[in-house]
Amino acid sequence: MKDIIGPALVKLESVGSLLDIDTLEVYPCMKDDTPDWGNSTPLTEVSDEWAFSLSDEDRALLIKYDLLEIF
Repeated sequence: MKDIIGPALVKLESVGSLLDIDTLEVYPCMKDDTPDWGNSTPLTEVSDEWAFSLSDEDRALLIKYDLLEIF
């Protein structure tokens, strides 16, 4: 399975989000696996609930891209 969807989006299934690893913006994932471009949140501003809801697999993706320590 590919982690990257499109140019720089990583799908975080456990929280229903797409993370742009270049801009560090988190987007809700639509039913067709596209981002809701009008509703982003900077990774540094995600809620605790969002962060604690990450699965081990999604947490591993953040570690893979060296992003876990950012939020």
